[in-house]
Amino acid sequence: MVQLDRFEIVFNNPEEAYFAGQEISGKVIIENKEPKKVNEILLELKGRARTYWTKHSGKSRKHCSHSEPYFLEQFNTGYTHKFTIVKDGKEKERVLPAGIHQVPFSYTLPKSLPSSFEGEFGHIRYTCKAICERPWDFDIVSRKAFTVVGIEDINSDPKLNEPITCIESNHAVTFCCRSTGSVTGEIRIPKCGFTPGEKIDVSYKVINLSSKTRNTALRFVQQTTYKAKTFAGHEHIKTVVRVISKIDKGEVPGGTTTEWQDESIIIPSLPPKLGKCKILSVNYAVELEVEQTLTVPCSIVIGSIPQLAQLLIHSKQSVQSSGNGSIPKSSIKDSPPKWDSESCVQVTITDESGQLVEELGNEMEALLSARKRVRMPSSILSELYPTMPSPYYKESFFGPSDISEEKEQAQFGETSFAPKYPFYTD
Repeated sequence: MVQLDRFEIVFNNPEEAYFAGQEISGKVIIENKEPKKVNEILLELKGRARTYWTKHSGKSRKHCSHSEPYFLEQFNTGYTHKFTIVKDGKEKERVLPAGIHQVPFSYTLPKSLPSSFEGEFGHIRYTCKAICERPWDFDIVSRKAFTVVGIEDINSDPKLNEPITCIESNHAVTFCCRSTGSVTGEIRIPKCGFTPGEKIDVSYKVINLSSKTRNTALRFVQQTTYKAKTFAGHEHIKTVVRVISKIDKGEVPGGTTTEWQDESIIIPSLPPKLGKCKILSVNYAVELEVEQTLTVPCSIVIGSIPQLAQLLIHSKQSVQSSGNGSIPKSSIKDSPPKWDSESCVQVTITDESGQLVEELGNEMEALLSARKRVRMPSSILSELYPTMPSPYYKESFFGPSDISEEKEQAQFGETSFAPKYPFYTD
């Protein structure tokens, strides 16, 4: 029987989401209505990627699994030492008095971590575990997951901000000595680097030279690749494609060409690319589907750091529209940006290597500071990108996953968890 009334991990950041390289801090809260004998209060912070599935072949089964550790920090908080009872000059026991106890902790995350991810055949998961170690009795465990967002900067590749066109065509098909004609599809996207919350503007057309009317649809898909090994060391790969959204675009009659302009797809809360993970990868694509005849894929990249130049333009437009079109220069001069929790530090833009990207004038600094939704940036973001506002966070589009583990039984904490991913646009 559990001998504590409350044993909970509470993070100081209410979003429970942290960028790689940021400090994570919080406290373990213990509540007991009567004194309890407790040896130690231990803490464990862990991050790792894991893949797993069973491969069936006839009557035989092969278990495939792999793991990639990122960090494992275990330490003794020493909280119970001050409650040691000494008798005849010897340490007798440690008794935790009745009441509410708060045990603080902090840890700086490594800068090279990939983003949290929960999938069907694997995950990248970060957890904090508190252990109440008791004499001559079982340990009491509380376990809580938190989100880590990897530094995936789409500014680092200039090609991600360039327009892209993808064209596919099936060859003319002969059926019963009769040519049925070819079908060609084309997709155009103004750029291929995005962050969650952004809009993908897609233009596309279908050239249907066949005699048959074809149904068309636009799809936004996620492709996840899992790598694992059998007990004998043989590597296996499993790929899963999930349709995030689908827009039916109707029919294209035979012998005609149909074109659509600027169809919009809003990117929901999705994990960015997992560039620093070796056993899990996530890719995205916008696909033009022509009735079981042709699929035209156009790959895009979802990052965690947005196109900074476009973000500044969007910020200026948002503030001007909310302020009836413009902000008087006199008000900017008389009301400089306030250094509080509702404004952000805005000076320059630098890339990850520290190189200057763009300088901001006083007007733009004031415009961005006026956005009341912006919180102070985390330390890692302010270090790498001092002009970037802190993001919103939204739970994963795919919802919560079961995070309970057979080898890590916990009496307190959560058994389901949904990672959160950053949004920079309203």
